[in-house]
Amino acid sequence: MALKTRGIKFQAKKEVSFGVAPTFTNDDTICIEKADINTKIDTVDRKCMSDTIVKQAGIPVRFTTDGNVSLEMDVKVGTNKFAGSVLYEAGLGGVLENGAEIDSTNKKINVKSDGSGDATLYRITDITESIAIRKFFDSGDVVLQSLGCVINKVSLDFSQANILTAEFGIEGATFQTMSGLSLPDCGGCNSIPFVGKNAIFDFYGNSVSAKNIKVDISNKVTNEEAINTDGYTGKVIVEKEIKGEFTCMLENFDYLDKLKAQTEGSLYLEIPNSSTGGTIALYIPRLKITDAPVTDDAGSLIEVKVDFMAETDSTTGESLLLATKG
Repeated sequence: MALKTRGIKFQAKKEVSFGVAPTFTNDDTICIEKADINTKIDTVDRKCMSDTIVKQAGIPVRFTTDGNVSLEMDVKVGTNKFAGSVLYEAGLGGVLENGAEIDSTNKKINVKSDGSGDATLYRITDITESIAIRKFFDSGDVVLQSLGCVINKVSLDFSQANILTAEFGIEGATFQTMSGLSLPDCGGCNSIPFVGKNAIFDFYGNSVSAKNIKVDISNKVTNEEAINTDGYTGKVIVEKEIKGEFTCMLENFDYLDKLKAQTEGSLYLEIPNSSTGGTIALYIPRLKITDAPVTDDAGSLIEVKVDFMAETDSTTGESLLLATKG
């Protein structure tokens, strides 16, 4: 019987320790748009003398995975956390329930380390969290389990008049094929995701009518190797780079002037979910503009695409904050 892509199920959960699978439950199932998880087999060539002119097959020495998982940005029903929260936690490095207060008036996210906030806080830290993932190919007998996985990239797409999406780059230390498992149930697409509309967007302290807002968090991963295992003994995120972009109508050359002067600013984005009453907020307290090319094609409006890069704020120690409220 042929397997159908619509029957694919995806699970993710923090590991007990690196490369050690946790016990999965149905609560670890995440509704996804797609999960392209690829197996990779590293081989070494044999160089021994042979009686034939035909080259011998290499010997497999390492079995790893990589790929991408994308999902709609949504707050899980009954919580203040992202649906698929484990992916955001592993990608950014830290989470604190009730650790945020969304301040729409002052255009920022206030950190509540004592847990007195009314929103969940996701923040950039230097912690590396490894996760285990399972991809069910429309059957409990065709399952790929990847262990020792880390998130090497988080791409947040806040495009206007569209469902907000998040894509996560994943690389795993080893994989296993499994069978005889019960097919999990994510409940289907029965929630109402966030859509890019009715947002508050503040850049350098000014309200901006922006579109195509995107933020990428790239994690540089270093592998730890040893002869003790059949793969890697660890994967460590050693550096994070936060970049973003948006487009708006050209009104003056203020952004180019800020770029030339290396003037620092901030960014605040708040998007409501009018159907559920939920909110997603993004706050970058310190950034610099890295490019501001102008588009003036014939027969179109003149626009400027603003590229920026986040840095660590010397006062708060924060570089990027995400807050979610259901």
